[in-house]
Amino acid sequence: MASTKMQRSERWRNRFKAVAIGIGLALSALTIRHWVETFSFGHPLCEDCRPDFPSLYSGARLIGEEPSALYDLKRQLAIQKSIDSRIGDSALAFAYPPSTALLLMPLGWLSFSGAFLVMTVVNGLALLLALKLLVNHLQLNREQSQWLWLSMFCNFGVHSTIIQGQTSLLILLLVVLFMRSASRTGESATAGAWCGALFIKPQLMAVPLLALVARRWWRALGFALIVIFAAASFSALLVGQHGIADYLAIVFRFSGSASDLGTNPQDMHNLRALAYYALTGPAALSAWIALSALVIGGAYWLNGKDFQQQSNAAAQWIATPAAMLLVSPHLHAHDLALLVAPSAWLLKLFPAAVPVGVASSLVAIGVLPMMPLILATSLFPVMPLILLLAMAVAIHRMRHDCLKDLHCSAD
Repeated sequence: MASTKMQRSERWRNRFKAVAIGIGLALSALTIRHWVETFSFGHPLCEDCRPDFPSLYSGARLIGEEPSALYDLKRQLAIQKSIDSRIGDSALAFAYPPSTALLLMPLGWLSFSGAFLVMTVVNGLALLLALKLLVNHLQLNREQSQWLWLSMFCNFGVHSTIIQGQTSLLILLLVVLFMRSASRTGESATAGAWCGALFIKPQLMAVPLLALVARRWWRALGFALIVIFAAASFSALLVGQHGIADYLAIVFRFSGSASDLGTNPQDMHNLRALAYYALTGPAALSAWIALSALVIGGAYWLNGKDFQQQSNAAAQWIATPAAMLLVSPHLHAHDLALLVAPSAWLLKLFPAAVPVGVASSLVAIGVLPMMPLILATSLFPVMPLILLLAMAVAIHRMRHDCLKDLHCSAD
């Protein structure tokens, strides 16, 4: 009887693997089509489709040509219109720190198509390295590794990063390196350095820094702050006082509830989306602050606990990236590529056989951000609810273990 049940479960897992492969292939076909069109024409041929890469390319060009004009929207617009004449007078602002623009500067030496190709190769290598590090560090078995690859294959955030020419897969690699070092004895300083390197995208830094504070890893925190201070100081030297003022002005415009830069909060996948979808004005802002405070408090509590037990470590490293995404003030579909990391930790909890329910959930969550594009309408932001549920389950599990396990550190 038990053998028959196991065989039936194995058949269902194999069937769903075939379904996941089909979904991944369909996403890949769309990705290849849009990528080829962007490479050939500077944009996909669908109506109102605009990739993010012209913004990054304009930043890469300007940091090499005239650093003080890096955040001059007219200069950015001129470069972007030379790539895509359809955009009129609507610039997609480059809003990364100047130090990030410096890292991208070699792309500005190439044609747009050449730069887009190089960015795709870099993103692909970053993704492969992140997956390899996760499989090796967590010692995932064959089935766990297969589901990690399949969930990645069906993750619209990964595909969106490739299409958009965004940096999310580089951020994923930094997050994986941070998690890997933080999980190893004697590598707290290295963890701090990787945490500081997240200054590439500052809105994702708050929770990793909080994790170092919660764990009382003062040496690691020191290394993180040194990296951040060095990057910030170098940024100021690169663009000057006027350039920093322009950068901050763009950041504040991105933070508006109805930004003229095309960043409507209700279309995102974070707590801000949840608050601004349900409420308006000061009430939405208050709800966003309150929810963020709860998530930050939960992340602090989780990271302040001893993680000697594998289940507790998994709870922390599932919840910490979830908190990073939830509290980020600016979060779009490509940022959800970061879900690859907590997916690996979740799969680690099932060494014998990954339940079909878990596997199907990972695939469904990966595809979910594509639904507004398929339906061509804004939908209720379900993703932040899923991430909140993941945090709640992690906190409940950790609290349960703390009550019965002497390994758990005192509050």
